[in-house]
Amino acid sequence: MATAAAVLGSNLVVVALAWDHPPEEGGIVTITFLMMISFVFFVNDLHYIMRAEYLVTRLRLLDNDDGAKGKVLQELSQISRWSRFMHVAGLVFTMIAFWVISYKYLVSIPNVGYHPIVLALPFILFALSWLPKFFGIEKEVSVKSSETIVQLIIEIIFLTLICLDFLRVITIF
Repeated sequence: MATAAAVLGSNLVVVALAWDHPPEEGGIVTITFLMMISFVFFVNDLHYIMRAEYLVTRLRLLDNDDGAKGKVLQELSQISRWSRFMHVAGLVFTMIAFWVISYKYLVSIPNVGYHPIVLALPFILFALSWLPKFFGIEKEVSVKSSETIVQLIIEIIFLTLICLDFLRVITIF
């Protein structure tokens, strides 16, 4: 619960700072949109965590009622799945927002602008976020799961949009 609450707070701080000093090259609309989506995911995650804590307490009180215990355990299993989904989705949109905001701030710096090294940052952050899935603590989560594939597709879409913005084909607002 502490992790979700911490990321929730950091999202609000980043949005407030970005609105106070927006990048000259734009991106504030996209950053706000992504952070607010992430905010909703983390609020829902906190709700699921609190519901799970309630159910664990209830489970301890159900000594001899196997039928009720089964229902509680089934609900805990569903909550666990949804909580993980909400947490991962919140992290994905938070990461993408940080890619966009860091990219937009860097291209806004005089004498740096659209230098190729600026474009490398989102890709480096992307690679770093995927390392745990292959070599670290998350390697037990299947890379072939639908959840992971959707996450990868969303991230690739945003990396493509950043590249198109860098090439000035589109503008990330």
